[in-house]
Amino acid sequence: MGKIVVIGSCNTDMVVTAPKIPVPGETILGNEFSIIAGGKGANQAVAAARAGGMVTFVAKVGDDNFGIDAIKGYKADKIDTSYVFKDPDTPSGIAIIIVEEGTGQNSIVVAGGANKKLNIDDIKAVEKIISEADVVLIQLEIPLDVVEFSLKLAKQYGVKTILNTAPAQPLSDELLRLVDIITPNETEARILTGLDPVSDEEVKRAAAKLLEKVNEAVIITLGSRGVYFVSKSGENGFVPTTNVVAVDTTAAGDVFNGYLAAAMADGKSYLDAISISNKAATISVTRKGAQPSIPIMNELS
Repeated sequence: MGKIVVIGSCNTDMVVTAPKIPVPGETILGNEFSIIAGGKGANQAVAAARAGGMVTFVAKVGDDNFGIDAIKGYKADKIDTSYVFKDPDTPSGIAIIIVEEGTGQNSIVVAGGANKKLNIDDIKAVEKIISEADVVLIQLEIPLDVVEFSLKLAKQYGVKTILNTAPAQPLSDELLRLVDIITPNETEARILTGLDPVSDEEVKRAAAKLLEKVNEAVIITLGSRGVYFVSKSGENGFVPTTNVVAVDTTAAGDVFNGYLAAAMADGKSYLDAISISNKAATISVTRKGAQPSIPIMNELS
């Protein structure tokens, strides 16, 4: 059982289903409303734990009901919450999510709240835990200086790093050089490379361009098209996924990354790790909500 440190965001998702996602200036009548535990970091921590990993989650919440309830949920998944810090002056992060009925596609607005207050001193407090980890998994819903410092610390101790480049934003070459495995989706790959990964050839070109900047591998998630990966060892290829009727795609990328971190921490090959992660993500899109949709490992068999 590998040791995984997930550094990232904790949000509470407020989800409305609707016949379609409204365009600017349009008001439509929605249907179901629910409040669900979410946040990219938290979703990935829960996914890694349900995949069988020993997970420590590093995050910051407000001293409010959203934060308190979130921590209770992580403990139920046997996640170490010793380093989920509380900020008494800032509310916990929230996300407003509209899910389009029929397609499962979504539109999301995040108010970061306490996630924005996670700082370098918080990461310094976790140095020993990071030094003993097999994998550090991190995303971009927290301050970028914290992301960079966390990657540097992991590199200092020779710990494998996975950077999920969501939400999409440009990143410096200096930061990318600290990353072992990078996992953009199509939009994020476009922003990072300037290439449009629509065709298979353009996907390969984008991955090759990113591989020049990171240390080990590039894994581009392509939705219903599956995944393309390439590593500096020469391994590469498209890994297909199973086509299903999507109910809610909200946490699919997070499920993929959490399962990937657990598989890499266990020493699995890229192909095996990606195949497992694809399967978990596929199951998740057939269910509603972020963390409630995440399967446990024995559901994959």
